[in-house]
Amino acid sequence: MKEIAKLAKEDPSTFCYAPSTTSVGRLDEVTAARKPILRWGG
Repeated sequence: MKEIAKLAKEDPSTFCYAPSTTSVGRLDEVTAARKPILRWGG
């Protein structure tokens, strides 16, 4: 937690595009709410 707080103070732009290491990236909340994909599996 201390490392995250230090990083936030030093370079706050890092958190603008978080998360950056996931398979999906940043979700579009508006599109997800307006056009939900309701199915199971892939």
